[in-house]
Amino acid sequence: MVAIRGTTISSPLKKLLARVFIAALGVRRRITGWHEAPVSRKDRPPGAAAMGYSAAVSAAKTAGFPLRPTLVSMIVLLILAGTGAVGVLAYHSTQRSIDTLWQELSGELAQRTTQRTIRFLEPAVPYARLTERLAEGGHLDAHDVPTLLDYFHGAMEANHEFTWVSHGDDEGTYVAVQREADGSLLGHHREQDEEAGGGRLRTLRRQGGEWRVVSEEPGAYDPRQRPWYRAGHGADGGMWVEPFVFATMGVPGFMYVAPHRSDGATHGVWAVEYEMSSLSEFLATVEVGEHGKVYVVSEDGLVVGHPEGVTTRGSGGDAEIAMAGEHGDAFLSEAWQGLAAHPERPASFLGGENLVMADAFPEASGIPWQVVIVVPEEDYFGTLQEQALRAAMVAALAALLAVLAGVFLANRVSASLRVIADELGRIGRFELEGPRLPRNSLVREVNDMAEATDAMKSSLKSFGRYVPKGLVSEMLRTGTEAELGGQMEDLTMLFSDIAGFTSIAETLEPDVLVEQLAEYLETMSGAVQENRGTVDKFIGDAIMAFWGAPRPLEDHAVHACRAALAMRAVLARNQVEWEKAGRPLFDTRIGINSGTTLVGNIGAKERLNYTVMGDAVNLASRLENLNKAYGTRILCGDETVKRAGDGFVFRPVDWVAVKGKSRGILIHELVGEATDVDAETKAAVDAYRHALDIYRDRRFDEAAAAFDAADAAFGGADGPSKTLAARARKYEKVPPPEGWDGTYVMTSK
Repeated sequence: MVAIRGTTISSPLKKLLARVFIAALGVRRRITGWHEAPVSRKDRPPGAAAMGYSAAVSAAKTAGFPLRPTLVSMIVLLILAGTGAVGVLAYHSTQRSIDTLWQELSGELAQRTTQRTIRFLEPAVPYARLTERLAEGGHLDAHDVPTLLDYFHGAMEANHEFTWVSHGDDEGTYVAVQREADGSLLGHHREQDEEAGGGRLRTLRRQGGEWRVVSEEPGAYDPRQRPWYRAGHGADGGMWVEPFVFATMGVPGFMYVAPHRSDGATHGVWAVEYEMSSLSEFLATVEVGEHGKVYVVSEDGLVVGHPEGVTTRGSGGDAEIAMAGEHGDAFLSEAWQGLAAHPERPASFLGGENLVMADAFPEASGIPWQVVIVVPEEDYFGTLQEQALRAAMVAALAALLAVLAGVFLANRVSASLRVIADELGRIGRFELEGPRLPRNSLVREVNDMAEATDAMKSSLKSFGRYVPKGLVSEMLRTGTEAELGGQMEDLTMLFSDIAGFTSIAETLEPDVLVEQLAEYLETMSGAVQENRGTVDKFIGDAIMAFWGAPRPLEDHAVHACRAALAMRAVLARNQVEWEKAGRPLFDTRIGINSGTTLVGNIGAKERLNYTVMGDAVNLASRLENLNKAYGTRILCGDETVKRAGDGFVFRPVDWVAVKGKSRGILIHELVGEATDVDAETKAAVDAYRHALDIYRDRRFDEAAAAFDAADAAFGGADGPSKTLAARARKYEKVPPPEGWDGTYVMTSK
């Protein structure tokens, strides 16, 4: 067996490149969400062992997330989280601002309302104190009715807020001055008269400086029986009493009362009376927002003042002071019910859609009431809320724009990575043609990846010129790493060589020779690769190729024959161009043989060559050389002819025992594909086959004539016909030994 020497690549370099490719595929897998899973030995593809199969893989899905939706989702979530956090903080800040603002506003309103109410009511207190002192000092006699009426008249004129001023004593006498609706003043004098049936009531009017009786009638009114009298009589000093309905007029009111003391004893009660309508009229003048209301309510929930004057419920003798919690005014009733949950004072809260503030009168005023302020939230904070809504809308729009920008950015980045991932996939399949990757990403590192990918692709193109591309493609596809080893496979081998190349090389300048040889080798190897062959190596001007590895190929002999015919056709076209250019014409000889041979990584640990070895390989090389002896261009072994089938026209040329072999084989010339060969050529082939049969039958004289006839059928310049005709005539003179089977033994390679 003759060893075939060819171009080799060191094992470390192969391993390094394989790891680089696999790492590149790993980048693609991380980008696209797929990875490589080990393949069991029984699932390895045919020919895998021939490549030193060590880590064949197949694509399998991983539990990862695609980059684009992940990046978009993360950007959107971050933007929404940031916007949401800012929005929540802004909302709470706005709420705190609203609460603080309402506290300040309502506190100011409550204080202003309280102060104005106190100013409205406070004249009663100094009046009562002055009256007490005058009475205690003997300057005012409660039994001198005309003088007492004059005193009360002056107090009423000085204090327009007063509705009544009065005095009741231990004997049931009642003296008072009343302000009528038209502002005029009437005096009242009631005294007890048991003989008259309980008492008499005189109504007086001041005329010309004197009080004149306007009317007189019986009356059962006894001040000593009234709650205000009992409260004031038992008090240590002046005090405000709970609202009640005045007995004389049936209208609601309230009073400030003070005990009348003399000589250490209490003899009666001084009183100042206000009608609630007066306080209600005052409350109606207090402006709180656009729709707000101010109320004055006692600690027990009695309505003391209402801006609309609704302070009682019922009518006539059944009239009584209204309760705030049951009031028909929803503002007041809902606010009072809400205040039950806020017993502290001042209390400020949001009740439904209304802001509520309740604050008690200052303790120093002695007034046991509280101011209740109710105002729709929109009155004070409508503009603020509108601004907050606008801010929220602007924030939402900004968030939307940010999301769109984020999505756009994510799409730009992921699209660039997708392009790189697809390119890496093509590189993984050793598809290295195509334009350079764009460098238009917004991210510098992505552009760097594109640059690195193009650089790797350029390097792989260079690498592919040193080793069979099919081998590299298969290694990348399966993820294998080159290892020493091989196996026996049924393959078809092809050798080609340029006839007379040594002589041609001596006549050409080196650069011209290299240029023309490169053109020749490129077109010849291209014909091999186009027909699914693997170019093993270039041996000077010779080409060695094979079919059936590294990827299995069922009809490898057919593809090899087609490749040889394609090489012949391409060479014919090149010869026309070379002749026009005045260059020497290259003519090629091709030998093809099929058989079981060793294929794999052959060599040493540090230097491997993926190639084929064996008798079938050596015979293919010998067949290429036999073309010189027979004047043919494409010779095939008998095994190739059997495998190629009837799709081609083969001419049996001779039985030959190549040097080193004792057993002869039938060699064939590949004439062409059956559909392309004309009838005349097929007839010439048949004539030659007939001559060969006569020749093997030892009828050498007839055989010589038959070969001459075949030569003529081929056009008169047929190498095999002339060679066999000459040999037949030689054997006619000197016959071969007995037992000769027609085999011609070659004495040289």
